[in-house]
Amino acid sequence: MGALDGVRVIEIANWAAVPSAGVLFAEEGAEVIKIEPPSGDSMRGLMHQASVESSAEVDHPFQFSNRDKLSVAIDIRVASGAELVRELIGTADIVLINLLRGRRAKYGLSVEEIRSRFPSVIIGVLTGFGDVGPDADVPGYDLTSFFARSGLSSSISGRGGYPPRWRAAQGDHVAGLALFGGVMAALFERERTGEGCVVETSLLQAATWSNAFDLTRAAVDGRPATAKGREGAVNAPSECFRCSDDRFVQLSLAEPVGGWRIVCDVLGREDLHDDARFDDVVKRFRNMALLLEILDVEFAKHPSADIVDAIVERGGVAALVLTTDEVVGDPQIEALGVLRPVTHPDGDFDVVGPPFRPRHVRASVPAIGAPGADTEEVLRRLLGLSGSQISDLEAGGVVVVRSREA
Repeated sequence: MGALDGVRVIEIANWAAVPSAGVLFAEEGAEVIKIEPPSGDSMRGLMHQASVESSAEVDHPFQFSNRDKLSVAIDIRVASGAELVRELIGTADIVLINLLRGRRAKYGLSVEEIRSRFPSVIIGVLTGFGDVGPDADVPGYDLTSFFARSGLSSSISGRGGYPPRWRAAQGDHVAGLALFGGVMAALFERERTGEGCVVETSLLQAATWSNAFDLTRAAVDGRPATAKGREGAVNAPSECFRCSDDRFVQLSLAEPVGGWRIVCDVLGREDLHDDARFDDVVKRFRNMALLLEILDVEFAKHPSADIVDAIVERGGVAALVLTTDEVVGDPQIEALGVLRPVTHPDGDFDVVGPPFRPRHVRASVPAIGAPGADTEEVLRRLLGLSGSQISDLEAGGVVVVRSREA
């Protein structure tokens, strides 16, 4: 039994941000009904990973964001389709939506209309730039709203001074967590008041939380955080070094005195600890280029695993820089239960689970079906529509009905 058993969520969203929040509700036991257009979520089929293209029928990235949901395909551009969605919202506890406010109003799905008809429903809205301000009606994805507009891209350099090439959906998943947390708080509030409310967030807001240290500093001193190379380092024992096996080790020895002692001991360079050029934190900062040059030579004499073990044995913090294929085989990842099995007709596979450990973890979760795989079942069960009524809607292009096996 999950914490949210008996809670129903209607998800009116595509791409990755809101759907990633919907998955968290499903993992906690809620029934999540995904409303898709007849052609399906735009994300379907977009990101087949090269390493799994032999399983061409399985869209693994899409399944990450949508496993354990029911797919109902309805054309909300048709008035009767939009009304069906509104009726489904009336059966739910939560509605999650990523339509911009103009489109919500066009289809009768504005916050005001939903609130007036269903005051107990909690409405979670996530867009690129939020529902107020000059850019409220501007579309946004994580590359623009999350990374570019938040200052994250400008503060981290990539090759040739260009901003980095961010990995897919990183910003979306952070924003999805923000939406999940806000809606969960609203669900708790409703238990006490009986009233629903609106939870509104955006990719931009989630990014400012992620980038809070730099933005707080800029708000105080008015100076931008800029991309720096290693020559801009403040504390050498928190830098990354290449070892003799061509692997990188990331140190995180922030305490300036003890951390420096650990590095000198591990490298067998106790002489550096008392070197007049490096014997206090200010001198190390002023002579950072020379210090890093020396440390690079010393770290290159030792295997990476030996370095990490020696630092940890001395009470310090360090980690090998892993590749993603190494991460999924990491014993610590296995112990935490990070990878969740998904049951799919074309073969089971693993996806990443929630970034917390639910009290009740199922052995596996079902994959989402094709667009409309659950249309008939949901419309019969929740709205009491007959087979002939559903057939008429299908004939009129309002809904799409597919079998689960399709």
